[in-house]
Amino acid sequence: MEIREYARPKSMDQAMHLICEEHGTAIGGSAWLRTSTKTVMLGVDLCDLGLEYIREFQDHIEIGAMTTYRELETSPLLDSRFGKIFRTTVSHIVGVQLRNIITVGGTVAGRYGFSDLNTTLCAIGARVVFYPNVEKDLSSFIEKGYASPFLIEKIILPSSARAAYQQMRISESDFPIINTAVAWTGTVWRIAVGSRPAATRICRNAMKILGDSANPSDEQIEAAAAEASKETQFGSDIRASANYRQKILPVLVKRALLEVRG
Repeated sequence: MEIREYARPKSMDQAMHLICEEHGTAIGGSAWLRTSTKTVMLGVDLCDLGLEYIREFQDHIEIGAMTTYRELETSPLLDSRFGKIFRTTVSHIVGVQLRNIITVGGTVAGRYGFSDLNTTLCAIGARVVFYPNVEKDLSSFIEKGYASPFLIEKIILPSSARAAYQQMRISESDFPIINTAVAWTGTVWRIAVGSRPAATRICRNAMKILGDSANPSDEQIEAAAAEASKETQFGSDIRASANYRQKILPVLVKRALLEVRG
């Protein structure tokens, strides 16, 4: 990747101007951006905008766009509110050096099909905040994108949830063949599936089968896992065929549901 011009804005307003009016490209951790061969005419480095935080409010938790995977992995606050799901989601990704680079905002903005984190965030029911103060459901953004240039400020999570993440990989540090995350929010079940190999989708039909109880029956769990596989669209790539992914998914969904139910 070649960057012709480099800017390091000191405010969100300045960064937004460079991205929207000067056609700049936002630079977070650049873990994946730097693998591109394209030429970036104007790189807009977001490191001075104060977006690296995990903070708790009365009814929600906010994660700044420049927060790294390593910070998610080691956060006592996230552990206390969501159990081990964030550590489970990101801890196997290459190594600590890379997890110290990859940012939450960069992952969400890229809507990557191979993303582990986007699947977990969608299952928990995260919302994404675009500057200035435009809030959208994360799963909807990943599915439909954004109509104009944007700058992600933060991710908003509910105050807590019981959640679990499951995935299938050829090797520990490879991209997942298929992944899933499920969550009980206290009122509803949520199921998300990613690495299809396309981006994360919510399994709404499967979620309905589980009902509004925190303790669905074994029969409901079996039915929901099967339905998740039926309603999800799969593709083939060098890692696995669509048929293989479809057969693996019910096993992963069932494992995640049993883990959350306890």
